[in-house]
Amino acid sequence: MKRLVPLLMLCLLLCSSCAPEEEIESPDVAETFSYLNEELGFSLTLENISAGDIAVEECENGVAFFHTPSRADYGGQICTIEVIAPRSNFFAKGYDDISRTVVAMGKDRIFLLKSPGGGMNSGGDYLEEFQQVAAAFSVESLRLHLVPTDPDSIPTLSRERHRAYLPPTDGKHIRPDDPLSRGELAQMLFNLLDADNKDAACDIIFPDTAELQCSQAAAYLASYGIFPGYDDGTFQPNAPVSRADFAVLLHRVQFAAPVGQYGDGILLADVPDTYWAYDDIVSAILLEWMDCKSDGLFYPEEAITRAQAVTAINRLLGRDESATLVSAEENPFQDLDSSHWAYGNLLEAAGILTDPITDKGVVPQEADTYNYLDETFGWYVSDRQLSRTTDGGKSWTSVGDQLPCVATAVHFFDEQRGVLLGQTADCPLILLGTADGGATWFDILANDAAVKRHLPARQISNREILMQNVISASLRPAGEHSVYLTVQFVPYESIYVPNLQAIKQSAITLDEIKQILGGQL
Repeated sequence: MKRLVPLLMLCLLLCSSCAPEEEIESPDVAETFSYLNEELGFSLTLENISAGDIAVEECENGVAFFHTPSRADYGGQICTIEVIAPRSNFFAKGYDDISRTVVAMGKDRIFLLKSPGGGMNSGGDYLEEFQQVAAAFSVESLRLHLVPTDPDSIPTLSRERHRAYLPPTDGKHIRPDDPLSRGELAQMLFNLLDADNKDAACDIIFPDTAELQCSQAAAYLASYGIFPGYDDGTFQPNAPVSRADFAVLLHRVQFAAPVGQYGDGILLADVPDTYWAYDDIVSAILLEWMDCKSDGLFYPEEAITRAQAVTAINRLLGRDESATLVSAEENPFQDLDSSHWAYGNLLEAAGILTDPITDKGVVPQEADTYNYLDETFGWYVSDRQLSRTTDGGKSWTSVGDQLPCVATAVHFFDEQRGVLLGQTADCPLILLGTADGGATWFDILANDAAVKRHLPARQISNREILMQNVISASLRPAGEHSVYLTVQFVPYESIYVPNLQAIKQSAITLDEIKQILGGQL
């Protein structure tokens, strides 16, 4: 009997080994679309996209991508990747239009996303599938997944406040009304750019800048085609910059095309629409970086001054300090008087200004936003309820009913009058004013003059479209009786140009609140 036990065990083992194996489900393998073009110098890998969903057509300097299922009946074109070499030709050959966006940079070439002519295809009966595939070719996706063979940085303008970019002549003179030279502008733009290759050597060498501070800046900007030299190989650093040239460079340094206008076109008496820089000049005016002079003329060929240049750059960056109260003690320059029209902007460009101290009292942890007028009076908002203190935050009292919006910023000019910035799910920007300490609020933007003053209404005249294009807004102190409103928005006709982060900054003053309440604005 004992001998049977091993035999039975052996039989059981043999039977189990002959039994059919249980099928084990393998995990789903994510599909991936991969593309390599050695001649054009880039690869593209997109996960969760089937290779069968995308058709590729190669041409001399680009690759067109199509949605295969909808191609036969509906065209199916998603986009084209254009490769420009050398990369400086991006501007010289007219590739900087609203249909093209920079998605990657190589040391000797630039990679552009070009939208299909006539707008994006609908995909017809394949709409949902088409949109899913097309989303993988968005600007954000391509900037992550398109890899140049020899990659390089895409320089971006820094919006850091108080960052110095206008070097004084000798530490004591800033020459506000002198013409701005090409070398000075190159150095200013270089100082404002963020990139990890600014210390790298450039192939471009300008012999007439070799001994100058702007030598590296001029070579760097020229390597991208932003600020090229002349046909004879010189940069001419001491030559003045015209107002037309400056308007063009404000766009080029952002790799951005000039924007258009919603509504009637702008007319300039001294800049016909056939003028070489017309589009850039109009765009700079619409975005309120630059403006005509008091006589209504732009003077495109006139040399721009250092004061005019830094004011325009500060407006572009959201750093316009024209309404800031600056004490004489903050001014180290012997040739800059406090009465100069660009006094605050020149000091901001030189890195002299600093942010005021706003933490003057105790703030509850639950505060969404707060503001102290002085060490005694303060306000904070939590869950749409405004509260006030008169003892530096030791005790708080609710003021008024619940607010009609989520508050993102509040500022009081005195104990009674102030402004509040907020938003709702339907509206990204709500601007309210009060004249009774916050017990009641009125809509500042119900006033047409206030809309023109504080929103980019010059570029987008339709209020509904204007509000749809607002991305964000913020408040910051400008002085005892004023506060800056900064609005970031998408310019009209710029849906293909995400490089351009348009900003409109204005000062809301105590006098304006009084005028609105008095019906004088």
